[in-house]
Amino acid sequence: MKKYRIKYLIQLLLLTIVFACSPNENGLRKGEEHVDPSLLPNADFTASATSIFQFETINFSPSDVNEGDLYSWNFPGGSPGSSISSNVTVKYTVKGTYPVSLKIRNEFGAEEVVKEGYITVEGEPLDPAVRIRLNFEQSLFEEYSEENVTGSVSGYEAGIVNDFAATIDGSGLTINGYNGITGNNPRTVAVWVKTSNTARQGVATWGNSGTFSRNTFVINGNGTVRFEFQGGGYNSPSSVNDGAWHHIAYTYDGQSLKIYIDGVVDLSVSESRVNTAVAGDRQITIGSEGASDGSLTFRPYTGAMDDFRLYNKALTSEEIEELAGI
Repeated sequence: MKKYRIKYLIQLLLLTIVFACSPNENGLRKGEEHVDPSLLPNADFTASATSIFQFETINFSPSDVNEGDLYSWNFPGGSPGSSISSNVTVKYTVKGTYPVSLKIRNEFGAEEVVKEGYITVEGEPLDPAVRIRLNFEQSLFEEYSEENVTGSVSGYEAGIVNDFAATIDGSGLTINGYNGITGNNPRTVAVWVKTSNTARQGVATWGNSGTFSRNTFVINGNGTVRFEFQGGGYNSPSSVNDGAWHHIAYTYDGQSLKIYIDGVVDLSVSESRVNTAVAGDRQITIGSEGASDGSLTFRPYTGAMDDFRLYNKALTSEEIEELAGI
């Protein structure tokens, strides 16, 4: 009996030690609430900047760096979103206002500071002709309207422009309340695509079905790029469904249409019949051909997409070359 009593007392002692050393909800060990505050770490920090433009970086550093300290950073909206290094460089790609927090632990306990609204990220200046720009930087934030779009993507991968691209598989996106460029007015659609799909797939569509009314930009099953305005349409000679990144674009100035692949004119024709939305408006869909009932799964795009742009002017060849990086 004495042996079992000793064993019980040892187990009780071990549990007491574990309980005493386990952290409480503040991150301190039991009893650390009474530690001299001067012995706790200073959790304050500094940043190389607190107001930047998209895609710029900020260097964060704790006010004091002491050997043996443990660090835990959180950067909502940044990349990386967290870190355990003492000094961290963070990139912000979506405009907005973001908090930053730092928790530091030393042998005496832990302290944390949270700075709400600490970082302000301004948008890159847009060409005044831009009406849609989607960067797909792990976000469906639309730059011109400054809001998120309706729909979802299946994920994000390494991008061709900046850091990320959207992976789209089976469903498209809708720009809330926006019906695209109508009538015979000039326009440009430009986007990076990476696909090996062998079925026809929508890149961007708007305008109700009707003669000359529907504005459709698609990749055909054979990989050629097509501009279509119900009642007419044109295919590029070259194809782009080889699983590699390609920049595709079309420009329309009211009298002529050009299709570009990788910054080079692949097709140029005279055309003045376009009358988008003459049969009625329909919100623009991206990554789908967009059925008239609003479905986002009609002839969907399958692959990766980056840096989608719609302009209310026909870009010049030099401007297309710049977007394509040549």
